[in-house]
Amino acid sequence: MFENALFWKVFSRRSLISFFIIMLMFLSCILRVAVIASSDYESVRVSQNSYKLKISDLRGTVFDRNLVPLTNNVKRTIAAVSPTPRAVTGISSILEGEKLQDVLNRLKSGKPVLCETDKKIECDGIVFTDIYSNSDSSLAAHLIGYTDTDSKGVSGIEAAYNSLLYSEKQAYVSYETSAAGDMLKGLEPTVFNDSSIRAGGVVTTLDVNIQSLAEEAADNIESGAVVIADAKSCEILATASRPNFSPLNVADFLNQKNSPLLNRAINAYNVGSVFKPCVAIAGMENKKGSFIYRCTGSCEIIDRFFKCHKSSGHGYMNLCSGLAQSCNTFFYKFSFHIGADAVYNTAKTLKFGSSIQICDGISTAKGNLPQKESLSNIAYLANFSIGQGELLLSPISMLTLYCSIASDGAYYIPSVVKGTLENGSFKEYDKGNRTRVMSEKTAQKLREYLATVLTEGTGSNAKPKTVSAAGKTATAQTGRYENKTEICQSWFCGFFPAENPEYTVIVFSENSSHQKLSCAQIFASIADNISLLQVS
Repeated sequence: MFENALFWKVFSRRSLISFFIIMLMFLSCILRVAVIASSDYESVRVSQNSYKLKISDLRGTVFDRNLVPLTNNVKRTIAAVSPTPRAVTGISSILEGEKLQDVLNRLKSGKPVLCETDKKIECDGIVFTDIYSNSDSSLAAHLIGYTDTDSKGVSGIEAAYNSLLYSEKQAYVSYETSAAGDMLKGLEPTVFNDSSIRAGGVVTTLDVNIQSLAEEAADNIESGAVVIADAKSCEILATASRPNFSPLNVADFLNQKNSPLLNRAINAYNVGSVFKPCVAIAGMENKKGSFIYRCTGSCEIIDRFFKCHKSSGHGYMNLCSGLAQSCNTFFYKFSFHIGADAVYNTAKTLKFGSSIQICDGISTAKGNLPQKESLSNIAYLANFSIGQGELLLSPISMLTLYCSIASDGAYYIPSVVKGTLENGSFKEYDKGNRTRVMSEKTAQKLREYLATVLTEGTGSNAKPKTVSAAGKTATAQTGRYENKTEICQSWFCGFFPAENPEYTVIVFSENSSHQKLSCAQIFASIADNISLLQVS
């Protein structure tokens, strides 16, 4: 009897525990259903008892540094028109011609239709909403990129930040229907258009006004790029690549010659004499900046003669005049005097030969820096000292050199994003710490030297009318020929004002014979236009 009582006691206890477990599972299911029902009630209701008119996909916005929208920058008013006499009368009062006739023809189906209008009216059977789409301005097209037909990013910032910008939500109008699918009369449709999606996105470092100036300047180049940056922060204020393309019509540009979709601001090219300030830094930082050499027009290196661009020679040259006149033989001998290690190490400090990440998901081409061992051959070192030979760099990569000189001898990694906006919260992009390349004294002295390039040297065409400036010209040989003439890539890299620089500008042309203005002239126009922009 004792054993029987014990059995029933254990049995009762286990039954009670099982009962509580089952009840907890039951309550969990109820709560889950309640959450799903409350969070997705509208979508369930719409799919089962409504007629849905999709207006557009919703996507986050790419902004400039002042929160001016670069995408979602065209406001459009959309009317949803019901097939009723009042709605027909109302839409006829604001539309006309072929546009009105198209709406009337589509209404004959007995279903509501969408159309774009210039204004809104109060009318039964018509509801209005505003949507935002991209303009066809092609502003910073290569950097911002484009989306596919599913509104997903394919290139540029649109692709790099797609996880933030993309949304599965849509703007649409929903009409209540009966179980048979007939629209219920007397009920106003509901507009679903979540503006919070458009309010979030990516805040770039671009300035829309400076970007517009860069686009205009870049139109003087058939194939190349213009980059404008804040001299101290290395934040890119504008970047324009040519040839350009329309993000709204990408298919038309896929097979065109000269590869319009290629972003030449981040691609790598032959550099030429704009590299010479790197050699100057190496010499000055190693206390060898007082070097003097007499240029006779050429010099013998190993078993061959290396020529200067001035066949009669420049005469006695120091570092300042060597930069101003872009004297090749001076830099050959100067690099020998400094030593290959010093020049190479300075180039490495500037990230030359390395890919530079300008924001999450977008980096410059790695380019090419000669192997350190190869520079033990003084012929290779001579070519390297004037930016020729194996050296390849992108226009944006050149910012590390010229922003360092323009500031206090140090640079930030160039960046194109200030941060991201999500749910009203701003998250700043981490561009890292500054890298010191030279002393403040060396940077100041180099600014003075590069100013003489414009006032006394080869860069006279780069001299602006409204502001002082400094910089360096380059004509880089490529070893490729067009109609038996060697294709040369031209550059101008500089900054302004010369004494206390605010802006660093890189102008690059893939073929110097195919441009309306020289890179130096384009730099001058940019400096003048930005100066005038500041005044206004």
